[in-house]
Amino acid sequence: MGRAASASSGQRMAGRQNILGAIPRLSAILVVYLVLAGCATVAAREPVTVGQIVAMSQAGTPAADIIAKIRDSDTVYRLKASQLAELERKGVPPDVINYMQKTYLEAVRRDQSVRDWNLWTLGDDGYWYGGCGYDWGPSWCG
Repeated sequence: MGRAASASSGQRMAGRQNILGAIPRLSAILVVYLVLAGCATVAAREPVTVGQIVAMSQAGTPAADIIAKIRDSDTVYRLKASQLAELERKGVPPDVINYMQKTYLEAVRRDQSVRDWNLWTLGDDGYWYGGCGYDWGPSWCG
């Protein structure tokens, strides 16, 4: 009986050491998973297009709600003066137009390289877009 108990005790010790040895590996796997999950979450943000903004404005959506949707999407708009005037003609509230312009100004203030045209995506609607939904990466969208 003594031998069996001693062998069983040794097996339990070895089992505990295996479990304790696995903890750092499991922790590393968990960290990698969380980092990748975070990247997937950032990339999943849907941009808000100018067409959607016009449609929300024409449907009577309050300016504050439209601005919140733009802010949550991290979409950046690079608008020409003629496009700003066109948005006003289509009924987009001035606060929304100002916020859209502000997204570009803040982006340039944050990172001067966004002034380069090669980072921007020309939408089918003729507007230039940037931000999380346009592969600006996790450092931008964090």
